[in-house]
Amino acid sequence: MKRTLSLLLAAALAAALLVCPAAAAAPAPWAQVDGQSFSLQGLSGQYHAIQVTLKLNQPAADTSFHFDASLSNEQTYTTCTTDGNNLTLYVSSGCLLNQGGSFSLGSLSGQGLTLESVSNLKLIKVGLNPSDTQTLDYDTVSKTNGSSSGSGGNGGGYYPDSSGNGGYYPGSGGNGGATRYSVGAASAVGGALRLSSTHAAQGETVTVTATPNSGYRFQSLTVTDSAGRGIAATNLGGGKWSFTMPASAVTVTASFTPDQSSALPFTDLGDSDWFRDSVAYVYSHQLMNGTAPDAFSPYGTTTRAMIVTILYRYEGSPAAGGSSFQDVPAGQYYTSAVAWAAQHGVVNGYNSTQFAPNDSITREQMAAILYRYAQYKGLDVSGRADLSRYTDGNRVSSYARDPMSWANHQSFINGVDSHTLQPGGFASRAQVATILMRFCQYVENP
Repeated sequence: MKRTLSLLLAAALAAALLVCPAAAAAPAPWAQVDGQSFSLQGLSGQYHAIQVTLKLNQPAADTSFHFDASLSNEQTYTTCTTDGNNLTLYVSSGCLLNQGGSFSLGSLSGQGLTLESVSNLKLIKVGLNPSDTQTLDYDTVSKTNGSSSGSGGNGGGYYPDSSGNGGYYPGSGGNGGATRYSVGAASAVGGALRLSSTHAAQGETVTVTATPNSGYRFQSLTVTDSAGRGIAATNLGGGKWSFTMPASAVTVTASFTPDQSSALPFTDLGDSDWFRDSVAYVYSHQLMNGTAPDAFSPYGTTTRAMIVTILYRYEGSPAAGGSSFQDVPAGQYYTSAVAWAAQHGVVNGYNSTQFAPNDSITREQMAAILYRYAQYKGLDVSGRADLSRYTDGNRVSSYARDPMSWANHQSFINGVDSHTLQPGGFASRAQVATILMRFCQYVENP
């Protein structure tokens, strides 16, 4: 019966939860028990499905759970299962369940019954595409017994939330317990976060598990305190991270990106190559092709004509007249691209008659081309980085100083290491792919 009930829930979630936009950021919720009534508090965002496990002081089969009457409607599915002293509640709906920070699930019934702990809270919000489903998981959930003050012998503690507010909730100590701070997770499209606890005291270790949805890959994880300062997180491997709780509420944020690399036909790329995602981006967006059907040649160089042609394609290959450069003949793959770029000031030649299309492009030349293209697109190009922090920063050509300073400020073109910029060095195809990905993402979301 339990297995059948679980299968029914899975079917209901798959069939019904496909209608609403993505969820907002969610801080750490907690459970509130008023007598034998049970609710979730501190919710931020709105959810289609909720699952939570209650550990009771007696066998759960000897008790019953009555769902809140407001949950009984044609679009909402509710049920519960029991396993020893554990009772797991399930609620799913074709529309949003909660409209605010609290959500009443209902009440328990049973003589002498108490709720010992709350765990395995799952909050689900589904986007238009199944791969955009957002899930927040919490292994353990703090609870408060109604209006408990948290002072004296009940072991209470003050739990500030991320905005500095909070309340006194029961802790484990006999004299009020240590101050415990909120651990919140910001939901992200493309994956789910599981936190080992919703509240923790200073010095405690909190574990985070980041799990990408199908078709996505994990990109990064950050932990910040209530003042926005970064908290160091240790990569434990296998999608798990840990950090030490500060004397502040924290927010954990993870980002996931579409996994395009699995479709790459290139045998000269390794799974751990730093440029793999960049190559996947430019290949899937038809900005760069391989040098052969199964080769990308990441360490090969890129010519001036290739870069201009890439931007020309990105612009949609608009109509263009002839080129004034004598070394850009008609009928070449780059003829229209160079003509278009020159007409709009995106490129200059070495002089009025020579463009040198087959010359390998340098890093500073690429900065200059991107800078002029950004100006053509009407983007803000006022940002500047201090190039003197590089030992060869003074070697940037005068025409490229502003463009390189801007590109470095925007992190399009970084140093080849922390001390060297190599402005006159040739840009490899791997470097070009990375620069183009960063630049195009900026153009789309300036």
